[in-house]
Amino acid sequence: MARFLLIRHGQADYELAEIRRLKGLGRDLVPLTPAGVRQVEATATSLPALALLLSSPMTRALQTAAILAGRLGVPLQVEYELHEWLPDLTGTYDGVEAVRLAHEDYVRCKGEWPPGERRAWEPRSAVVSRATAVLRRYEHVGGHVGVVCHGVVIDALTRVSVETADWVEYSGGA
Repeated sequence: MARFLLIRHGQADYELAEIRRLKGLGRDLVPLTPAGVRQVEATATSLPALALLLSSPMTRALQTAAILAGRLGVPLQVEYELHEWLPDLTGTYDGVEAVRLAHEDYVRCKGEWPPGERRAWEPRSAVVSRATAVLRRYEHVGGHVGVVCHGVVIDALTRVSVETADWVEYSGGA
């Protein structure tokens, strides 16, 4: 039975998204900062042996996973449904402020749309559903499975907030 380690990506260069005026999922193409790369390299030394590494397809997570896979010599599998929480389901959000406001509303609503209402952001239950569906496919793997993903995804699954390039063990249930 797999033991999952949820690993948050390293520090990302969101300033690049602002400079380039990237919108929606284009904002998720930004790479790690040099400090983020160093964070991930340090994290590689704190992880137990991994049998497999899964990753969100978003650049910051995929770059984190590539560094870890190279350092640890483990296979890497990209899983689309491990992507970050969506602050706007239309994919048209256009800046840090829009994401911040959506996240504030998400927190205020405890991650779920109020009864009878609909919000632009992805509810916690949807994040948990898609992420756990991925993890269920890897439950048979023996040993530790690293899962490189995002802060809101980790929080939705565990109710634990982790810093960039940090990790927490996840045994299932939400």
